[in-house]
Amino acid sequence: MMAAAAAALYLVLAAACSSDDTGQVPSCVEDLDLACQPLVSPPTFQAVYDTTLQPTCASGRGTCHSADGAMGGLVFDDPDTAYGLLLGEGGARARVVPGDPACSLVVERLESQDRDFRMPPGNDSLPAPEICTIVQWISQGANR
Repeated sequence: MMAAAAAALYLVLAAACSSDDTGQVPSCVEDLDLACQPLVSPPTFQAVYDTTLQPTCASGRGTCHSADGAMGGLVFDDPDTAYGLLLGEGGARARVVPGDPACSLVVERLESQDRDFRMPPGNDSLPAPEICTIVQWISQGANR
């Protein structure tokens, strides 16, 4: 009886700790293509920041992750802040699992078919080479 109660409590806590901003529990991306063609080689954080995070998410096409928008608590105006927030430094919620892009929330959101969960919002996905650069950067350890 005690073991069943402990197991139930663990499941509730695990679900609460792993839910996304919408309260959904994300799951790892199945069949993620790690042999894709990145936009930039080698796929470094600076390349991800310069080609996608800053121009697409913080300015340019959208301002969701600018200081004014700060959607999901993410601000991509500065590369050091962006990196820290993605990796969960300073108590932030980690969106990147170094070495495991399929189970990184940022990849789950980029690859999602659910319009309410997918990033960027709306009908347009990021181009495949940009997503590939992010996937490969995470796969290689998400180093700064």
